[in-house]
Amino acid sequence: MQKKFDIYKKPLKHTRVEPVSLVKISADPNAFQGYAVQKLDDISFPLVLEKEEIVFDFGDHYTGYLHIELENGNPEHIADSPTNISFSFAEMPIELMETIEDDSKGLSVGWLQNDFKTIAFMPYAGSLERRYSFRYLKLKRVDSVRFPVKLVSLSMDAVSAVSMEDALPANIADPLLQKIDYICVKTLKECEQDVFEDGPKRDRRLWIGDLRLQALVDYKTFRNIELIKRCIYLFAEHLTKQGLVAPCVFPDTYPYVAQWIYLDYSLCLVLCLWDYLENTGDSALPEELYDVAAAQIQYAGSVFDAEKGCFDAPFFIDHGKYDRSTAALGYTAYTLRHMKDLSERLGRPSDWIDPLLCKTESALLNRRDPKTGLFAAKDGEISWQSQVWAALSGALTAEEARALLERTEEYNPEVRMSSPFMTHYYLEALYCCGDSEKAVSYMKDYWGSIIKAGFDCCPECFDSRDERLSPYLTPVLNSACHAWSCTPSYWIRKYHTNS
Repeated sequence: MQKKFDIYKKPLKHTRVEPVSLVKISADPNAFQGYAVQKLDDISFPLVLEKEEIVFDFGDHYTGYLHIELENGNPEHIADSPTNISFSFAEMPIELMETIEDDSKGLSVGWLQNDFKTIAFMPYAGSLERRYSFRYLKLKRVDSVRFPVKLVSLSMDAVSAVSMEDALPANIADPLLQKIDYICVKTLKECEQDVFEDGPKRDRRLWIGDLRLQALVDYKTFRNIELIKRCIYLFAEHLTKQGLVAPCVFPDTYPYVAQWIYLDYSLCLVLCLWDYLENTGDSALPEELYDVAAAQIQYAGSVFDAEKGCFDAPFFIDHGKYDRSTAALGYTAYTLRHMKDLSERLGRPSDWIDPLLCKTESALLNRRDPKTGLFAAKDGEISWQSQVWAALSGALTAEEARALLERTEEYNPEVRMSSPFMTHYYLEALYCCGDSEKAVSYMKDYWGSIIKAGFDCCPECFDSRDERLSPYLTPVLNSACHAWSCTPSYWIRKYHTNS
């Protein structure tokens, strides 16, 4: 029997894209991450491939498959040995300028966007098998180069589930918010493939924490409801052996899930269903998957340690090394309130949620430091993450939450938010407590800095104070197009458009 997630699988859209110029990338201490791009010339085929490398600029970020056509470069001398060409793809210039060694503490170097092809006979026309996410492409012959080869054509088959023209128009008066909205919509478009990928360069899988944020933006832009349903079903139909929603699904082979969990990601199914009902008015999907969502709540209750006032399970919350237990309490209370509301909207009993909500909120309020007024971990550590989730928990009034966020800004904890993913929830906390002025100011500053840095899409991680910030030991492996970073479009279109 056909699975529900396959019912909603649709063909991708294909667009032929050619490079726009030849460029040179060089070290520049004044450029972002230390590398500047200089245009050398417009593209005019054919180009001769000999010993010198060639760097192409496609003019924007694209995701797809490279197609190449070659022919003998000297009609009086046959290409009498194979031609070997190395391909290096890059979303940002740093990826073509720095190399990395394999390190067991970091991600696999297999994620580097490098390829190699041996061409035995000319003429040749073909495509690389692997899909790439890039703006820049470096070609270099690595054979003995005893004869010239003509590059007759170079293009890519750019793929996505949507096109930019599909996005709902938005009347945004502020020029900077217009630019932020565009780069966010572009990011979502690049990540909308057979599923909502977290990033088309690296991971290339479906994470439920990312899915929730991508779907929020999609409801306001592309309205690709069938893809949202496909992704929700992928999680609901591929649970762990414990019956939990996995953090991610590998959809490119037969859908596969690992057995490790983040409890906040398992609970995120509740938020995905609540958002779906809120934005579509369709109760059929939440009704069908209600029991799966309820099982995540019940599991959370089973691992709550009443004596310690915390959950005996891992949470993601945000990148970084810090105590997540206080933020986990706030996140869980936030999710439980959404589950109560979802239950009531569906005409289901909701009182079964109350005991865990009461215990969670009580444990959270016990974490408030009377000296600072902020929420701390048991060892006294104070993080931005804990304050944001305390503000969103529902345990505080809007006035109390606003005062907490103001106090947090004054205190400025050393443990800072390290991802646009966490930043989304900070913006939500600001909007929920009525401080939309601070929210839009922060959005302009943070995403405005991303635009100034030269990104074509929204990156996986970003800190204007640290251009080389990376969770993976090196920024070369960072994703410069990452869907959890695109949510300003949601806030802009919800609060800052002219009707």
